[in-house]
Amino acid sequence: MRLKDKVAIITGASSGIGKACARLFAQEGAKVVLVARRIETLENLASEIKRDGGEAIPFKADVSNPDDVNRVVDETVKVYGTVNILINNAGLTQDNLTLKLTPQQWEEVLKVNLLGTFYFCQAVFRPMRRERYGKIVNTASVAIKGNIGQANYAASKAGVVALTRTLALEYARAGIRVNCVAPGVIETPMTEGFSEDMRKKILERIPLGYLGRPEDVAYLHLFLASPESDYITGQVFFIDGGLTVGV
Repeated sequence: MRLKDKVAIITGASSGIGKACARLFAQEGAKVVLVARRIETLENLASEIKRDGGEAIPFKADVSNPDDVNRVVDETVKVYGTVNILINNAGLTQDNLTLKLTPQQWEEVLKVNLLGTFYFCQAVFRPMRRERYGKIVNTASVAIKGNIGQANYAASKAGVVALTRTLALEYARAGIRVNCVAPGVIETPMTEGFSEDMRKKILERIPLGYLGRPEDVAYLHLFLASPESDYITGQVFFIDGGLTVGV
């Protein structure tokens, strides 16, 4: 098992990529701490993981609320003694053309995607520093290249990249590696509302010709959370079927 007895906090664990990470990490021996706003969904996932022989505890929390974030980390340390891995996966979209974006749409997306990532990165530093080891994997997006109707989302994810690189420098002396994944179009609840025409246009732009699965991204998270990636920090990994390759 690649993560045997490691303690992993996974935000946005109620669906999509976060849920796939939780299942995979538990299979690889990690004690997974599930974080999201939907507690019933988390409780069902925790029960499923336990039935399969894994270990999981659910926490209802708003990642944009620093009090919630600190509570999750403090409770995790009380239960398991430390935090070894942080997967910052929670995210929000509220798309609109820039001239039509409301202050609320701008602020809510920035709060969840960027501030939420920052709060958790800050909160796990102390327990990871005590261990002189830790793995943090943040979530950006191919939208950092720019995308019509997603000024708020693109800005938040570009901020995550800059935060990742800065923390990689600041946290290195404590033995903490900080990296970032940038998914393309993945089959998640976010993409379920795509029209057939929109899906067709997207597929035409993806060299591999199909949308990614949450499990595809989860395996990249697993690599970055495992000792196999110990000499990697401050990097951004695109996982998009070739969407961002070329001109």
